[in-house]
Amino acid sequence: MAEEGAGEPQRTADNLPELLAEVVRDQFQAHPALARSNGDHSRDGEVAEPAALSRPRRVGRLRELEARLGRAGAGADPGLRLDLDMARGIVAGELFELEVRRRPFTDPTVLLDSESPLDVGSYLLRDYAPLEERVVPLCSQLEQSRDWVEAALGELEPSLGRPLLELARQGADGQRSFLREDVRAVLGSLPQGQLRRRLEAALESGEAALDRVQEGLDERLPEANQSFALGAAGLERMLEVQEGLRRTVAEMRIEIDAELESLSEQRDRLLAEHFPGKSVEEVRRAQEADHFTRERLLPSTADLVEELGQFVERHGEVPIPDGPRCQVCASPGFLSAWVSAAYEGAGLLEQTELPCLYYVTTPQTSWPPEEAEEWLRYMNRPTLKNTTVHEVFPGHHVQYLYSRSIRSDLRRFFWTPGFGEGWAHYAEQLLVEAGLADGDPMLELSQNEDALLRACRYRTTLGLHAEGWQVEDGTRLFMERIGMEELPAHREAARGTFDPLYLVYTMGKLRILSWRERWLREGRGDLRSFHRHILSAGSPPLAALERWLQST
Repeated sequence: MAEEGAGEPQRTADNLPELLAEVVRDQFQAHPALARSNGDHSRDGEVAEPAALSRPRRVGRLRELEARLGRAGAGADPGLRLDLDMARGIVAGELFELEVRRRPFTDPTVLLDSESPLDVGSYLLRDYAPLEERVVPLCSQLEQSRDWVEAALGELEPSLGRPLLELARQGADGQRSFLREDVRAVLGSLPQGQLRRRLEAALESGEAALDRVQEGLDERLPEANQSFALGAAGLERMLEVQEGLRRTVAEMRIEIDAELESLSEQRDRLLAEHFPGKSVEEVRRAQEADHFTRERLLPSTADLVEELGQFVERHGEVPIPDGPRCQVCASPGFLSAWVSAAYEGAGLLEQTELPCLYYVTTPQTSWPPEEAEEWLRYMNRPTLKNTTVHEVFPGHHVQYLYSRSIRSDLRRFFWTPGFGEGWAHYAEQLLVEAGLADGDPMLELSQNEDALLRACRYRTTLGLHAEGWQVEDGTRLFMERIGMEELPAHREAARGTFDPLYLVYTMGKLRILSWRERWLREGRGDLRSFHRHILSAGSPPLAALERWLQST
């Protein structure tokens, strides 16, 4: 009897650099929004097909790339090995989303994410071309939005998780605000004529599509359930796919419980030393009273950026490469529904020199005065300063500046959150160690509480996806461990339903600390050389970065 597969030609391994370049081209082709975010505007105005239409073909293509990457070898070159690990993770991650998590069919927030034609912010938030040139693809996307939304709604299962439905409804409100306020404001900048009339009609199409999103979400509310969990095996698999780490839920629980206890003990020491006799609630009220006015929030944030840049340069633990400046601006409506602050680097393929953007959510004009005051208290000076460390110096902005000199397209254009968010979170602790909080115990307490927040995210996602927790259970954890108010605690817990790996902020930080300890113990260099070395790698999966670090 012939051996199975006998007579079939043996496939030889691809030329690795060519195969890696093919993976980049494939990702840009399948995901036009990814190309745009990296500054490639050749496919402006295009949107990815809804998954129901493209899934069989897309899965086949990804399986082909997965097989070819599996046969590839990088030899002794650590950089190529790192690229190969990253390419395998990108392909495996997309397959996981389509086949295991089935996100296009179970998560209504996909109706509003970067793949949606309703996401048109990139055309207005950066002046990469004259306004008229940017408005044309913006119109093209909005003109496709109604049919795309109808197809995407048809893919969603009739019974969806209530937390995901609620988040999608909030996102739709933010998109509507952006279309009505930010995009409609552009009409006055366009001369009378065909393009202006086209934009007006496109906006009507976009708003009709958002009406249909809201209607489709409302239709599913009566059948909503509390089902969103990946299960222990699914969460472990997702971590392995994205970060290359094989860890059981039990192992992760041991790690995060120890971190929570350590951070809680640290907070108790800070309170006893600097605020004797006061409860954490009393200290937090005093911290929240130290906030900027609505009018000063953005200019004061810009002052913080300047102050922190000078501090990092002066202390020298993290060398800062040359590059574009970081501009502070108000979060657009579609972002303000989701984040308090966010960073966005300029696309590395942009033909025009553009600033990087640090978005800060300001009180919206529609908010009542008491809600605006509550938000300003939440964005108090110590919290905002620690956030600016995370987002700008020496966090995400410095990561971005290093990425500009990386030759590998995979590591220039793709970003894995384990090291990306892990570095920015580690940066908060690093600057306190360097003396940023000397004489400012409120800032040190704020850094500790932000670390507790990330640790609670880690513990909450284990509960939500592997232990049968509901959002209310996670909400209680944030309230009890940190003392958060119920509304922001609920918002943090709900994020874990659609972002299961928001645990990587803490996991990544702990990995970097362990690598740092080993680097110094083995005498490989000082703190400055350690930071320069790991930042030069880009943002690959944690396991891949650890292997590279050991071999270079």
